[in-house]
Amino acid sequence: MEKSDIQRLIRKYLSGECSPEERELISRWYADELHTREEEVKIEDPQKIKREIWQKVIRNRPELKERKRRRKFWIPAAAVILIGFLITYQLHRMSRPDSDPRELVDEELKVVPGGNEALLTLENGKQYFLSDEAEGILDEDRNWIIRKPKEGLISFESQNPAASLNLLTNRIETPKGGMYQLVLPDGSKAWLNSASSISFPSNFSQKERRISVKGEVYLEVEKDSARPFRVETPYQKIEVLGTKFNINAYEDEPYTRTSLLEGSVKVHGAEKEAVLQPGLEMRTSKEGEDKVDEADLEAILAWKEGLFQFDRVELDVLMRQLGRWYDVEIEYLGAYPQDEFVGKIERSEDIHNILDILQAGEVNVTLKGRKLQVGK
Repeated sequence: MEKSDIQRLIRKYLSGECSPEERELISRWYADELHTREEEVKIEDPQKIKREIWQKVIRNRPELKERKRRRKFWIPAAAVILIGFLITYQLHRMSRPDSDPRELVDEELKVVPGGNEALLTLENGKQYFLSDEAEGILDEDRNWIIRKPKEGLISFESQNPAASLNLLTNRIETPKGGMYQLVLPDGSKAWLNSASSISFPSNFSQKERRISVKGEVYLEVEKDSARPFRVETPYQKIEVLGTKFNINAYEDEPYTRTSLLEGSVKVHGAEKEAVLQPGLEMRTSKEGEDKVDEADLEAILAWKEGLFQFDRVELDVLMRQLGRWYDVEIEYLGAYPQDEFVGKIERSEDIHNILDILQAGEVNVTLKGRKLQVGK
């Protein structure tokens, strides 16, 4: 087969669209390739290669390149890297006498719940894949220490709060299917949901504490009347002194919303600003409409407690949450039910159990590879 034919078939295999004849063809190709490259393919640390792939993808984020020139090439390039890794890694694993190439690919594509995964990029350019790091001190200088006290938690500790530091920012970002917890330099705490990020300095200034977030982040802010805590999102700006609140600022959601659990926050929307009291939230749509309303805090904060909780949500809202947590692509094949869904499910649940529940509710959903198809 030509190289282009092989790549086409692999893409079909990964998406679950291969016919039985094509699956057999790929299986034979793997066997032939293994025979000719058995000595060439030696991977001592596949996890290291996965980390290198992720680094390449992160470095090639559209916002870090020339947006107009590079954006349309980024996703295909990342896909080629990942497919190339999959081929090489599978060839290595197939050297085991009991290996079946089709079973190996299916194992790699198994959809599992998310976990503690995050990438830390320091202001000096160093990067750490936090799930791979041992507990203890990750990095330090005379003004700060970065510590991993336990799995799922990273802590920035200020050694010299009065130090005058350049306010370059560090960044923690979770992939789809990842989450992480952070202690900021002032002692404030942040929980990151999947596909989210937070940027912050190694030491806050003496006048204010400023961070920026994307995706979904829950914050518990330490009180400091001399230094207001300010949060920037693409559509809202929030100012607090000490409080607990949740920010949902995903790009694929119709609006950004800030929901208050304790304390008081001032939210600047597109056209209005509002001082929220506990139990309220402010939503800012991408069209520039601001609205203050009561917040369903139990449902909003369920992700932090390891739950999906749906209180009269439409199917597309539910599907976006499943897609982010299980790292699957959602594809709509036609019209879908406009009913509202109510329920509570643990995020550790096997995705097939959730799909069984939806199918019992007469929603036509099918998982093919890493694509979740929603039919009529």
